[in-house]
Amino acid sequence: MLRFVPRIAAVLLLVVAGTLAPAAAEDRAFKASGEGFVNNSEMLGSGQATHLGPTFLELSFGYDLSSGRFRPDGASLTSANGDVLTFDFDAVDDYRFDMETGVVSRTVTFTGGTGRFQDATGSADVMIVFDPGTAYQTFTFLIDGSIDY
Repeated sequence: MLRFVPRIAAVLLLVVAGTLAPAAAEDRAFKASGEGFVNNSEMLGSGQATHLGPTFLELSFGYDLSSGRFRPDGASLTSANGDVLTFDFDAVDDYRFDMETGVVSRTVTFTGGTGRFQDATGSADVMIVFDPGTAYQTFTFLIDGSIDY
Protein backbone atom coordinates (compact mmCIF):
# COMPACT_ATOMS: atom_id res chain seq x y z
CA MET A 1 0.00 0.00 0.00
CA LEU A 2 2.85 2.41 0.80
CA ARG A 3 4.34 2.13 -2.68
CA PHE A 4 1.13 3.59 -4.27
CA VAL A 5 1.32 6.83 -2.27
CA PRO A 6 4.17 8.34 -4.36
CA ARG A 7 2.29 7.51 -7.58
CA ILE A 8 -0.93 9.09 -6.30
CA ALA A 9 0.99 12.15 -5.13
CA ALA A 10 2.65 12.49 -8.55
CA VAL A 11 -0.71 12.22 -10.32
CA LEU A 12 -2.23 14.84 -8.00
CA LEU A 13 0.70 17.19 -8.64
CA LEU A 14 0.21 16.85 -12.39
CA VAL A 15 -3.52 17.58 -12.09
CA VAL A 16 -2.95 20.64 -9.88
CA ALA A 17 -0.13 21.94 -12.10
CA GLY A 18 -2.36 21.57 -15.15
CA THR A 19 -5.11 23.68 -13.61
CA LEU A 20 -2.64 26.42 -12.58
CA ALA A 21 -0.94 26.75 -15.98
CA PRO A 22 -2.11 29.73 -18.02
CA ALA A 23 -4.41 28.98 -20.90
CA ALA A 24 -2.82 29.14 -24.31
CA ALA A 25 -3.93 32.02 -26.47
CA GLU A 26 -6.25 31.03 -29.25
CA ASP A 27 -7.05 32.57 -32.59
CA ARG A 28 -10.36 34.44 -32.32
CA ALA A 29 -12.40 36.31 -34.88
CA PHE A 30 -12.14 40.08 -34.58
CA LYS A 31 -14.48 42.67 -36.05
CA ALA A 32 -14.87 46.37 -35.41
CA SER A 33 -16.84 49.11 -37.09
CA GLY A 34 -17.76 52.70 -36.46
CA GLU A 35 -17.48 56.25 -37.64
CA GLY A 36 -15.44 59.33 -36.90
CA PHE A 37 -13.90 62.58 -38.03
CA VAL A 38 -10.53 63.93 -39.11
CA ASN A 39 -8.81 66.42 -36.80
CA ASN A 40 -5.58 67.75 -38.39
CA SER A 41 -3.35 64.65 -38.63
CA GLU A 42 -5.53 62.45 -36.43
CA MET A 43 -8.57 60.35 -37.08
CA LEU A 44 -10.85 59.97 -34.07
CA GLY A 45 -13.85 57.69 -34.01
CA SER A 46 -16.14 55.48 -31.99
CA GLY A 47 -17.79 52.18 -32.63
CA GLN A 48 -18.15 48.56 -31.52
CA ALA A 49 -15.54 45.81 -31.52
CA THR A 50 -15.60 42.16 -30.58
CA HIS A 51 -13.67 41.54 -27.35
CA LEU A 52 -13.75 45.29 -26.54
CA GLY A 53 -17.40 46.36 -26.72
CA PRO A 54 -17.87 50.11 -27.23
CA THR A 55 -14.57 51.49 -28.51
CA PHE A 56 -12.71 54.68 -29.26
CA LEU A 57 -10.44 54.74 -32.35
CA GLU A 58 -7.31 56.90 -32.58
CA LEU A 59 -5.19 56.91 -35.72
CA SER A 60 -2.40 59.35 -36.49
CA PHE A 61 -1.36 59.85 -40.10
CA GLY A 62 0.46 61.98 -42.62
CA TYR A 63 -0.87 62.90 -46.04
CA ASP A 64 0.88 64.27 -49.09
CA LEU A 65 -1.61 66.14 -51.32
CA SER A 66 0.69 66.18 -54.34
CA SER A 67 1.10 62.40 -54.49
CA GLY A 68 -2.13 61.35 -52.80
CA ARG A 69 -0.18 59.25 -50.31
CA PHE A 70 -1.78 58.42 -46.99
CA ARG A 71 0.79 57.37 -44.35
CA PRO A 72 -0.69 55.92 -41.14
CA ASP A 73 1.72 56.25 -38.22
CA GLY A 74 -0.01 54.26 -35.48
CA ALA A 75 -3.44 53.32 -34.28
CA SER A 76 -5.33 52.03 -31.28
CA LEU A 77 -8.76 50.98 -30.11
CA THR A 78 -9.65 51.70 -26.49
CA SER A 79 -12.42 49.78 -24.73
CA ALA A 80 -14.88 51.30 -22.27
CA ASN A 81 -12.94 49.76 -19.36
CA GLY A 82 -9.66 51.36 -20.54
CA ASP A 83 -7.96 48.34 -22.15
CA VAL A 84 -6.08 49.41 -25.28
CA LEU A 85 -5.42 47.35 -28.41
CA THR A 86 -2.65 48.77 -30.62
CA PHE A 87 -2.00 48.00 -34.27
CA ASP A 88 0.29 49.03 -37.08
CA PHE A 89 -0.44 49.22 -40.76
CA ASP A 90 1.62 46.64 -42.61
CA ALA A 91 4.55 48.10 -44.50
CA VAL A 92 3.85 48.82 -48.12
CA ASP A 93 5.48 51.36 -50.37
CA ASP A 94 2.29 53.10 -51.29
CA TYR A 95 -0.84 53.94 -49.31
CA ARG A 96 -2.88 55.49 -52.07
CA PHE A 97 -6.00 57.41 -51.19
CA ASP A 98 -8.56 57.19 -53.98
CA MET A 99 -10.16 60.65 -54.14
CA GLU A 100 -13.02 59.36 -56.29
CA THR A 101 -14.15 56.59 -53.96
CA GLY A 102 -12.77 58.01 -50.69
CA VAL A 103 -11.48 54.55 -49.74
CA VAL A 104 -8.25 53.47 -48.07
CA SER A 105 -7.88 49.75 -47.35
CA ARG A 106 -4.90 47.96 -45.88
CA THR A 107 -3.85 45.11 -43.64
CA VAL A 108 -2.87 45.76 -40.03
CA THR A 109 -0.96 43.77 -37.44
CA PHE A 110 -2.01 43.81 -33.79
CA THR A 111 1.02 44.78 -31.70
CA GLY A 112 -0.20 44.44 -28.11
CA GLY A 113 -1.70 47.05 -25.87
CA THR A 114 -2.69 47.25 -22.23
CA GLY A 115 -4.79 45.12 -19.90
CA ARG A 116 -5.88 41.85 -21.43
CA PHE A 117 -4.42 42.96 -24.80
CA GLN A 118 -0.88 43.42 -23.49
CA ASP A 119 0.47 40.51 -25.56
CA ALA A 120 -2.11 40.58 -28.35
CA THR A 121 -1.11 39.41 -31.82
CA GLY A 122 -2.97 38.87 -35.04
CA SER A 123 -3.91 40.71 -38.20
CA ALA A 124 -6.93 42.21 -39.89
CA ASP A 125 -8.07 43.98 -43.02
CA VAL A 126 -9.05 47.60 -42.47
CA MET A 127 -11.23 49.67 -44.77
CA ILE A 128 -11.72 53.37 -44.16
CA VAL A 129 -14.32 55.15 -46.27
CA PHE A 130 -14.17 58.94 -46.23
CA ASP A 131 -17.26 60.99 -47.08
CA PRO A 132 -16.48 63.29 -50.02
CA GLY A 133 -19.61 65.31 -49.15
CA THR A 134 -17.87 66.53 -46.00
CA ALA A 135 -14.59 67.30 -47.82
CA TYR A 136 -13.23 63.96 -46.49
CA GLN A 137 -13.56 65.16 -42.89
CA THR A 138 -15.79 62.27 -41.75
CA PHE A 139 -15.35 58.55 -42.28
CA THR A 140 -16.61 55.08 -41.46
CA PHE A 141 -14.32 52.17 -40.68
CA LEU A 142 -14.49 48.40 -40.78
CA ILE A 143 -11.88 46.03 -39.32
CA ASP A 144 -12.13 42.28 -39.96
CA GLY A 145 -9.54 39.68 -38.96
CA SER A 146 -8.33 37.51 -36.10
CA ILE A 147 -6.63 38.12 -32.78
CA ASP A 148 -4.80 36.14 -30.10
CA TYR A 149 -4.65 37.47 -26.54
